[in-house]
Amino acid sequence: MKKYTFRKLINDLHLWLGIISGIVLFIVCLTGTILAFETDLALLLDKKDHFSEKTGKKIPFQNIVKRLEADGYIVKDFIFFNDESQNLQFTLLTKKEANSGKPARGKTIQINPYTGKEIITTGKTKAFIHIIEELHRYLLLDTKIGRPIVGICTIIFVLLCLSGLILWMPKKIKHFKKWKSWKQGFTLKTKANWKRINYDIHNTFGFYALVPMLLMGLTGLLWSFQWYYNGLEVVLGDKLGKSRFDTTISLKTTDKQAPSINFTEILKKADSILNYENKATRVTLPLKNNESVMVRKKNNAFLAYDTTDKLQFDPYSNRLVSKTLFKNEKFGSKIATLIRSIHVGSFAGTFTKIVYFLACLIATTLPITGTIIWLNKLKKK
Repeated sequence: MKKYTFRKLINDLHLWLGIISGIVLFIVCLTGTILAFETDLALLLDKKDHFSEKTGKKIPFQNIVKRLEADGYIVKDFIFFNDESQNLQFTLLTKKEANSGKPARGKTIQINPYTGKEIITTGKTKAFIHIIEELHRYLLLDTKIGRPIVGICTIIFVLLCLSGLILWMPKKIKHFKKWKSWKQGFTLKTKANWKRINYDIHNTFGFYALVPMLLMGLTGLLWSFQWYYNGLEVVLGDKLGKSRFDTTISLKTTDKQAPSINFTEILKKADSILNYENKATRVTLPLKNNESVMVRKKNNAFLAYDTTDKLQFDPYSNRLVSKTLFKNEKFGSKIATLIRSIHVGSFAGTFTKIVYFLACLIATTLPITGTIIWLNKLKKK
């Protein structure tokens, strides 16, 4: 009788965990390949929703804000882009939402920057992406059922990555010094029979996609388990998600009237402080009279694509009251800032999006190639 070794144990765990979670992981990884380019797809397929023809001069932000407020809305924030034909994005709250004291998502609308009018969007791609996101996060089930299922399978996915790495290594420690023992894990034998090619696809491609898959798995758990979310905030020493950004600063002011915000002056100062090319600028408005105006810019430099620099201004005097630069933040705060972009692969722009897309594509094939390996072994026995 053969001895039951540690490697055999890892192999059995890898096999049965893969079989248990295979269908769910196939769905999650397949939808992940689409979500890697969700923003790009929306801009490409729903172009009329996001871009308008240049006609004359742009309408001042003050005028658009006043019109929206006259319609009964509270403007939470707006985004404008370097591409002059791209529409403005405004986030609007009802008065009830604004006065509730609780974080509110509000509704997002597109505004033509040259006419100041709202764009009636078709939202076809957005609706499709939303369905893909729901399938990705909780399998289109009730969130109380779907999220734990996806979460447990994501934990299994991380274990499969780690156990797969062990199985990818040479079988015996004495072979670790021999390049020949490692070489087979890096190459695909295209001239071998189909069973060996299938094995190499599973083994070799799985290794090449290992790091992105681990990053996707470890960050993906944030959307399934609140305890994991809270624990990671403790480990990083900072808040995650929108709670990091959607907070203006309380100011020491005796003014009881709402400020008349001079966007031109504030944005001019912001550009002089953050003097670099960026894709988008978000301006968050105060919901109370004694709060600051927040300006955030994303750097377009390579490996800094989603890094955010944040400035706070006094809306009464246009004076800078706070400056938070990404480069000066602690390591944990930097990770907290980039946590979503680490999950979706946008943290270094198109380059990492392509890497994540390929990694997701490989991850989608792993349950299939793994099942074929298992069936071949059963047939052999």
